[in-house]
Amino acid sequence: MNLTSALPLRPGPGPDAGPGPRPAAASAAALTQAASAACLRVLSSAQWPESAEDRAAPAIAGFVVSSFSPLAAEAARRCLLRGPGSGPGPAPGRPDDAGRPVTAVVVVSPLGDLAGAAHVAEAVDDGARIGPLLFFQAVPNAVAGHVAARWQLTGPVVCVADTATAMTVSALLLADGDAEEALLIRVDQAHTPDGPDRAAAVLLGPGPPPAPEPQLHEGEQP
Repeated sequence: MNLTSALPLRPGPGPDAGPGPRPAAASAAALTQAASAACLRVLSSAQWPESAEDRAAPAIAGFVVSSFSPLAAEAARRCLLRGPGSGPGPAPGRPDDAGRPVTAVVVVSPLGDLAGAAHVAEAVDDGARIGPLLFFQAVPNAVAGHVAARWQLTGPVVCVADTATAMTVSALLLADGDAEEALLIRVDQAHTPDGPDRAAAVLLGPGPPPAPEPQLHEGEQP
């Protein structure tokens, strides 16, 4: 089912949206701005890198060659650990975590696993054998499933290509009651060998309800 086919897309900010440089698309600041525009509440946020010590995202078992999935998993880990009620407790994935709100996972990536795709293309050109794990991780939803399983997130899993659509999908899932929270993760891999890999995540909740309209009494003017 294509969730985005019937969704009204919210236009992103134009070039004159505000003074100063715009934050990188895969940054906590950019996702927070987009959430505010979509009337969603940010419960916690994180990004990669956050300091000069962030040089390579921690590897995760079953994902090879590319930084795409490790970036997504690490941004998600940081974000979830900063979320409400995330103090010291049982390790993720244990039954004691069953009290967590139903949380959707929404992965955003305009190009998907760019490094993985480039590796496969080079292997095909060279006639080399392609490892079976690359077939599994070629779908961006693979890391979304990994995050959901590790943290026992029981809501829907969705993958889209841009932040505006991701916010629309998240708002729809929350409004329909399919999820109580939505973990939105954006991953942008470097386009050049020396470029930076970036990832960011926000944990979203429903925004405040709209203020009630004033009640007019007989004889009063609006």
